[in-house]
Amino acid sequence: MFASLKGKISPKSQKASPERAVEFIRNLYPSKTAENVAYDTGVGAETIKKWLDGTARPGWDGIWPLIFAYGPSFLKAVYPKAPAWLDEAHRRERQESLRAEQRRIQEQLDALGA
Repeated sequence: MFASLKGKISPKSQKASPERAVEFIRNLYPSKTAENVAYDTGVGAETIKKWLDGTARPGWDGIWPLIFAYGPSFLKAVYPKAPAWLDEAHRRERQESLRAEQRRIQEQLDALGA
């Protein structure tokens, strides 16, 4: 399946950035970043703290758990010149997130008798 994808992601060709990975997790969790990301990914909090303070950069051993935990949104942040299939995956993920939020809000409105 993956072999047939056009516009494959490659760190060299798409200029992947560990700095953008760190920016993504900081934006996701402005407080207790290391602890929250460690919980989500299984990567040690001490390792994540080193990423955050700049003494280490996420390598592939750290990037894969981030990809599995945060999906297309993370990849889109790390690879801003992503191929079309990733743009589509990110769009679908965002749509589902908004639909879930819409359902949650509707449930609250229904509970209030609106």
